[in-house]
This record gives sequence, structure tokens and C-alpha cells, in this order.
Amino acid sequence: MDAHMIITLGVFLFMIVSFSLHKLPMALTSILGMLILVVTGCVDSKTALGNMGSNTVITMISMFIIAAGLGRTQMVEKISKLVYRVSKGSFTKVLAGYVLVTFILGQFIPSITALFALVCPLVIAMCEEMKVSPSKMMYSIGLVTVATSFTIMPIGPYAATFIEDNGYLVEYGITDYQFTMFTQMNIKVFVAAFVLIWAIFFAPKFAPDQPIVPISMVEARKKAQREPLSPVREVIGYVVFFGVIVCLICQSFGLPSWIIPACGAAFLVLSGVLSEKEAINSMCLDIIMLYVGVVTLGSAFANTGAGELVGDAVAGLLGGVQNSYVLGAVFFLAAFVMTSLLYNRAVSKILIPLVILTSMSLKCDPRGLMEMCYIGSMCSVMTPVATSVVPMMMGAGGYDQKALVRMGWLPALLMGVITVLVGMTLYPCY
Repeated sequence: MDAHMIITLGVFLFMIVSFSLHKLPMALTSILGMLILVVTGCVDSKTALGNMGSNTVITMISMFIIAAGLGRTQMVEKISKLVYRVSKGSFTKVLAGYVLVTFILGQFIPSITALFALVCPLVIAMCEEMKVSPSKMMYSIGLVTVATSFTIMPIGPYAATFIEDNGYLVEYGITDYQFTMFTQMNIKVFVAAFVLIWAIFFAPKFAPDQPIVPISMVEARKKAQREPLSPVREVIGYVVFFGVIVCLICQSFGLPSWIIPACGAAFLVLSGVLSEKEAINSMCLDIIMLYVGVVTLGSAFANTGAGELVGDAVAGLLGGVQNSYVLGAVFFLAAFVMTSLLYNRAVSKILIPLVILTSMSLKCDPRGLMEMCYIGSMCSVMTPVATSVVPMMMGAGGYDQKALVRMGWLPALLMGVITVLVGMTLYPCY
């Protein structure tokens, strides 16, 4: 183990401990970790700066502005009051409505970052209407948002993912096994059903009654006592919001995904729906900085080989194992643990080759094991490193690291059991 690998693991431990103790603001902890990684050469400055200006960061900032534009209209208040009346003040019914809306939108919108940013202000407004802390609802919304990343409907941008999987197999000379458009759906539909049930009925029981750290979005809304928009600007706010959703769903213009929300955000300022100051204040830079730091840590794990170290260590446990469920559990756990250390988009790049090579060595069907990696990498919401939605959820719900672990360990365990039992029954290794 070289010095860079040790430093990367040390920075990760520092960030987790700091997030747990909350002696420093989480954004400051994240940026300090990033600076240490750059100064020590674990990542280069180009990578760190690239993370600050990445497509995801631009999308996050733009969607925060677009969400603020919608919040500037009367629509959020009207929807919140309508849902409140329909639900007759029932917390569970209100939460169920937003959980289902989030999940349905997630089958079409390829960016879970954009999805969370769209739904978040509606949930916060509803919590204010019901006089309930956002900390009781936001984890459920975040969990469902992340779960939509293993969409169960083979539509839109997800329709061709099986082609990519078959490409991996062909690259390694495997022709006996092939994925179809419905291979992933057959497993994920069971996991998704569990996530929806857990988010609606059980997650609030584990969520804190009040935010553990201040919620910047709520504070910003309390300060925003403004005159209603003119009718024309009111309509513009609606058109931009829904126009961006439709464009994100279609993704048919051949443009980078960040262009659409960025144009929408710019138009809101140009049209006067939001002032320049309002747009800047809505960017939630503390959440952005938290995200940038943890993504840079993920880059360090990839650059220094620390991620491969974790993967190799887990793969080394497989010697002589012939039981499909044991193999599936090991790879699910490997993906889950690595996602807690390494940004989930990078996990498959490390684990999928290991899965295929291991399957070739064991002369077994790799499809179920590959699905264990994909789903396992999307089940961890217990550290802000896992996905960009987690730091957003922490900021919107007022959660710290301890709260994430307390709320997340049991659903993660149950998702793992369901995934392994269903996946390895449908696609056994032997």
C-alpha cells in the first residue's frame, strides 16, 4: 500500500468522522479533504477544478435556480394546499403522493440530481404547510430518488443499457449469455416495490423529528417575503419548469444534459422571474461544495488504486465458492461497500471487469452477478460519497453522518436480501 493510497483512506476516515461529530460545517470538511488530496498529489488540480465545473455541478446549480423560479410563482403553494386538502392532513398520504410522483418522474428523467432538485422545493413547501419538519420527509424522497437510478421501465435513455452490458460480455469473449431489454427489470421491480413501501411507511419512523443541522433551503424560504409575480412572469415560471422536465425526459436534441437546465435558469433571470441576487442565493453553495469535495475523494480512490484494493480484497474471498446466492451476496456487498467509499458511477468500472473475469474463471453465468453490482452500487445512501443526491438530501433534511447511518442500515440490508434472493434465483450462476 503506497503513500497516496494511505492518504486517500485517511482523508476518507477524516471526512466520515467530521461528518459524524459535526464540529465543522460539512461543506468545509469536504473542501478541506479535497485540498489535502490535491496538495498531496492524490488527485491533480485539473481533476479537482474539473469537478467544480462538471456537468453535474452545473446541472445542480441550474436546477436549484429553476426550482427557485417555480417557488417564486404561486404554484408550489397551490399544489401544497391541494395535496393537503386531498390528503385531509394525513402525513402518510401526503408522503405517499410525493414518493409516487418522484418515482414516476424518475423513470423518465435520467438525472437523479435534477429529479431531486425538482421535487425538493415542493416537499419543503408541503412540510411548511403541515407544520412538519422536512427532516421527517426528505430521507424518503432522497431514497426513492436514488432508487429511480435503477429504473424498472426500459424506456427513454435506459432502453439501450442492455446493449452496453452485452458489449462488456463480447469484449471478454463471452457469447453464451446475453442480456435482454427486460433482464434488469425482472429483478429491479421487486427492489423498487420494497423501496416505495419502506419510504412511505417505515422511513419516517427512523427519521429525526427536527433537523440535526440547519436547513439552508428553509431559512432562505423564510426570508423570501416578496410580491407576487405579474401574470406574464407567473406563466414564464411555469413554462420554464415544465419545459425543462419535458426536455430532460426526451433528451432528443443532441445537446449535453446540462445545457437544458442552464438555459432555463438563465431565461428565468433574463425574464425577471428571479433577480440576479435571488438566483445566486438559490444556488445552495454549501451543498455544491459538499458534493465537489466528496466527488474529488471518489476520484482519489480511483486514481490511487484504493478502490481496486477494496474490490480485489472482496474478490479474493470467492475462492472455491459454488453457491449462486453466496456469490451474489459477496458482489452485492462489494458494490455497496465501495459505493460508500467511491462515487457510484465509478463502481461499475472497477467491479464489472472483476465480475466477468471471475465468472470466466468459475465458468458460470455472469448476468446475475453483474446485476448485483449495478443494484448494490445504487442502494447505499449512508455516506455523501455515494451519489450527488446524498449531500443534497443532507442539506435539505438537516441530516448529519450519524443520522444517515441510523436511517439507512436496515433498508440497505433488506434491499440486499431481496436483490440477492430474486436476482440469483432468476439468473443463477450455475
